[in-house]
Amino acid sequence: MMNSKRCVLVIGSNSFTGSHFVNYVLDKTDANVVGISRSSEYNSVFLPYRYRKAVSGRFRFEQIDINRDFDEFIRLCEVVCPEIVVNYAAQGEVRNSWRWPEQWYETNCLGVVRVAEFLKDREYLKKYVAVSTPEVYGTTGEQIKEGHTYHPSTPYAASKLAGDLHLLVLHKRYGFPVVFTRAANLYGIHQQLYRIIPRATIYMKLGRKLELHGRGQAERAFIHARDVADLTWRAIEKGKNGETYHLAPDDGLRNIASIVRTICNRMNVPFEKAVDLVDENYGQDARFSMDNGKVKRELGWTQRVQFEDGVDETIRWIEENWTFLRQQPLDYFHKE
Repeated sequence: MMNSKRCVLVIGSNSFTGSHFVNYVLDKTDANVVGISRSSEYNSVFLPYRYRKAVSGRFRFEQIDINRDFDEFIRLCEVVCPEIVVNYAAQGEVRNSWRWPEQWYETNCLGVVRVAEFLKDREYLKKYVAVSTPEVYGTTGEQIKEGHTYHPSTPYAASKLAGDLHLLVLHKRYGFPVVFTRAANLYGIHQQLYRIIPRATIYMKLGRKLELHGRGQAERAFIHARDVADLTWRAIEKGKNGETYHLAPDDGLRNIASIVRTICNRMNVPFEKAVDLVDENYGQDARFSMDNGKVKRELGWTQRVQFEDGVDETIRWIEENWTFLRQQPLDYFHKE
């Protein structure tokens, strides 16, 4: 049974980032948490709060699709009266956003508008976290700061930006209590298996070659999901409404090929035997590089998980759950 402490509503709680945030709130705060996702809860291997048995009477899950079950979403909000809403719900696969752009806009833009238009009139709401993406900036130079010019390159990025801009309009017009977070590439245990670090690890264990699009030269900063959960909570507690916060690590950019080389070294597999280098044809941005000075100054954040330690932890998680994980699909599955 939920008690009378403040309530955090996590939309997209089954997502990699959302489930780590649920785990963080249950572990580090006394708040109640309500999670909703369009799918039923996944196996505990993919849900850190269940894997680590952090679930208690403070957590409640409901299967709700904000695009199709919006009346149910309204019903739930009016019952639990969340002071904090964090929206992780998104269509996020860049390549497939070119195939079904209308679906990406339905969730990433119209879904955001639908939720915010309802919440803007609710007195119980004190903070709304819009989980955005650096892809709204397009390919960037080094260490861009918040307020950088938008230049999206894909339907995914454009659809996310459209939702963000509506939230910003609501903030200006009604004082809607939104903060925006834009994180570097996330990684860590419990991640979807089609993502580069678990996928590369599993391919090496299976003796399969991994295709690296763009010959692995796209540059990204990688930040651990636990560090992002900590940053997100700090944005809730200390962030200023209407502001954007870049969630980026201290150790800069890495190209995808170097990520795979790190895993190869850990697993004693020659890089040349592990990969096929192929050309890019999906319009993917070449680089995202964000400055993290603002979150250090204003939110008091410091990076806790170093990249190599996070990779080692992920490899151990795969080893510990190998019997189950080796039977799971390794490709992205598109759910309409």
